[in-house]
Amino acid sequence: MSQTFSILSYNIQAGIGTQRAHHYVTRAHHQLMSTKAKKQRLRAIGKFLAAYDVVCLQEVDPGGRRAGFENQGELLRDASRHPHHVFQENRAVRAISRHGNAILSRVPIVSCEDLKLPGRIGGRGALVVELDMEPATVVACVHLSLGPEDQTEQLDFLADHLNLPRYGRARSIVCGDLNCTARSAPLSRFSTMTGLRPITVGPHKTFPSWAPRLGLDHILTDDMSHDHDVSVEDADYSDHRPVSAEFRASVLRS
Repeated sequence: MSQTFSILSYNIQAGIGTQRAHHYVTRAHHQLMSTKAKKQRLRAIGKFLAAYDVVCLQEVDPGGRRAGFENQGELLRDASRHPHHVFQENRAVRAISRHGNAILSRVPIVSCEDLKLPGRIGGRGALVVELDMEPATVVACVHLSLGPEDQTEQLDFLADHLNLPRYGRARSIVCGDLNCTARSAPLSRFSTMTGLRPITVGPHKTFPSWAPRLGLDHILTDDMSHDHDVSVEDADYSDHRPVSAEFRASVLRS
């Protein structure tokens, strides 16, 4: 029997908590050091994540000075009580900050691949996991670069990987901060190459969190046998809002 499950994608901005444009200046010190407010915010994010079966996180600091030399992914895992987890580090800025992705899951993780994405400036990555569920499911957590040329190269690389024979029979879901809209040229090309379609379209605006006008955070899938209840969540812990989807068995209609 096919499982119903929920998935969330969230760029948490390393707990910095930009909630207004001026916070990029007034909270700039949060980019450099750990603070009590940041730890409290991360615990609040963890409690928020607890409602979802699978969580894909971007901009997680796995142990830089600004994170108090602690893995933020582990803090979020403990606060949300997800039993299965994988972390990825893609870039380090001296001793100040480390940058990565994470996947937290209530569904057992069968395998994990840590992919470093190409680009003119390094430091972007994708985590790809296989989940032990029915139907067989592959989830990729991705954070792309800002420019369309790099995005195209990175998505081409990911498409080639997802099209490997080992994933041929699995449902695929790609989540992340893609830094482009659902109808952008790089994402349209990716959809053609993989058969994955964005289910975050039109009204699903995520950036900036205090007045969303751009849809930069997406969930894509090739699963059209399930209904997708897609939402932009009302959470303001970051400069991005999270997006979620519940995959439910479709109801046959006469």
